[in-house]
Amino acid sequence: MKNLIFLLLILSQTAIARSYYTYEYEEFDQIITELINTKAEVDEQIIAVNKVLIEKGHLTGKILEDVNRFSEKRINLRKRAYEYFMSYLYLVKVRSKKIKDLGEHEIKGLVNALAVAVTLFDVTNYTYINFLGHRKLRILLNERDSSYKRAENTFKRSIKGVYSVRNRKYLKRAIRIYKNFYVNNEEIYGDDDVVKADNIIKNSFVYSKYKNGSNFKELIKITGARLKISLKNKLDFLSFIGNSVVYYGSKLFGNVMGSFQKRRGKLFENAKFMMKVRKRLEPLDILLEKTPFRLTDNFIPGYWGHAAIYIGNQKDLQKLGIWNHDLVQKYKEQILSGKTIVEALRSNVQINSLDHFTDIDDFAIIRLNKELTSDEKAQHILRALSHIGKKYDFSFDVETGETIVCSELHYRTYIDIDFNTSTILGRPTISVDQVAEQALVNMPFSPKLLYIDGRKVKDEVMQVIYDQKLNTPLPGDILDDDDTFESQQFYKNLNLEPFRDELIDLGPMEDLG
Repeated sequence: MKNLIFLLLILSQTAIARSYYTYEYEEFDQIITELINTKAEVDEQIIAVNKVLIEKGHLTGKILEDVNRFSEKRINLRKRAYEYFMSYLYLVKVRSKKIKDLGEHEIKGLVNALAVAVTLFDVTNYTYINFLGHRKLRILLNERDSSYKRAENTFKRSIKGVYSVRNRKYLKRAIRIYKNFYVNNEEIYGDDDVVKADNIIKNSFVYSKYKNGSNFKELIKITGARLKISLKNKLDFLSFIGNSVVYYGSKLFGNVMGSFQKRRGKLFENAKFMMKVRKRLEPLDILLEKTPFRLTDNFIPGYWGHAAIYIGNQKDLQKLGIWNHDLVQKYKEQILSGKTIVEALRSNVQINSLDHFTDIDDFAIIRLNKELTSDEKAQHILRALSHIGKKYDFSFDVETGETIVCSELHYRTYIDIDFNTSTILGRPTISVDQVAEQALVNMPFSPKLLYIDGRKVKDEVMQVIYDQKLNTPLPGDILDDDDTFESQQFYKNLNLEPFRDELIDLGPMEDLG
């Protein structure tokens, strides 16, 4: 009976070991596949970034999203790969000469772990070669960005980690153990799953360098690579100093000017206005405002001075299936209290109520013409929420991630929209008018509600008045044959006389008889 119990115990332990190894191998296979695919993704990213830079001269919202998501994915994959190799750290922490015997499971596990480590090294080295010399990508990937849970100097640290003396030492010891306990006993441990790892190791760059031990030349290469990374980082730091001068100078100016306000807005705490806005609003609507009574309004280029995004209420978010999402739950209490508008103010990016948006004279709601799927709407809303808490971008650079202005919030949320930008002091910037122009006639957005000088513009003439306020020539399909636009003749043809009392302060229209 005792012998039977002992036999059953042995069999159960063997089954558990096999089950554990099967799980471990599945994780190994998945990590290896993802690491190998990373090389192709690096190539695709470089091509896409360079193409956009040639065409636009700056990184678009879509490219910024793609680069940051790929970086987030790569960081998570690197962490998984590192943890997989570190599960056998106890074997490489001691000198390989001290290891006299290893069990079959340990040898197979170490071979798989080493295959992951050498692949990680090769992929990281490939990324280093392609990204380090690309200034825009290097700066972007070293920038802290809470939207993607990325710490400052992440790219620099990950590359330096590969070239660290400690990690190189662990790799060399693992290779020695692999040679001593596996290569010389291949016929014993050569089952198919380990053969795959064995082939990866033998064909890796790392193994070709370390299989015969390290040398002085290799040490020089490691030192040189680390120095190169440090030098690039110092050059980026000098650029950061220059940007900081502009940032803090602009911040001081903005905060001083922002404190001057002559009066309250004509729509301030207007109950009728609030009711109409609430009836019209839909998730992902953009809210535009103008405040000519504030001194800062005189320094903002264009007509509109501020923009925000309406994310919807609890019912809307439940309908989209994201009410229980971690990011939404983070702001659950604010949303339930009526805070449903995301906006970037001088203090930071915040979630506020509509009441906070009434100290204004002019107001517009603009909405995407294309009907998005529920998943697309959800992703847009989550992108907007991810920026809450970030500082105001007083350097007005659309490519920075951890600092953001109101117009950049839209640039980084509506990533499929081809926004126009301007270059100021060598930086790509986007004004509120460049967001608002997306709702001109025949553009991706349309105005859904418009107030001018505290009064509502009737829906029948909303698009015309909206376009005219942006001071933008109307598209060719409604121009005269000679491609000129006579505003007086055009408005007379539209028969706007019934809406005369709604046309407030409209420049050329004052001449209409």
